Amino acid sequence: MFTDIKIARRHALGLSKTLMIATMVIGIGNQFAVITADDFDGDLVVINEYDPFA
Repeated sequence: MFTDIKIARRHALGLSKTLMIATMVIGIGNQFAVITADDFDGDLVVINEYDPFA
């Protein structure tokens, strides 16, 4: 979990490029987390999405 959105975005972009999978930054309360698109179930607030193939 991250408290700074800039750090969460940087990690999501790096993870997306390294693993070559889509990642998302989600908001949980006043914190942020990075998940893969495979883990997304539709009940979360997506702030940013990073697709390495786009």
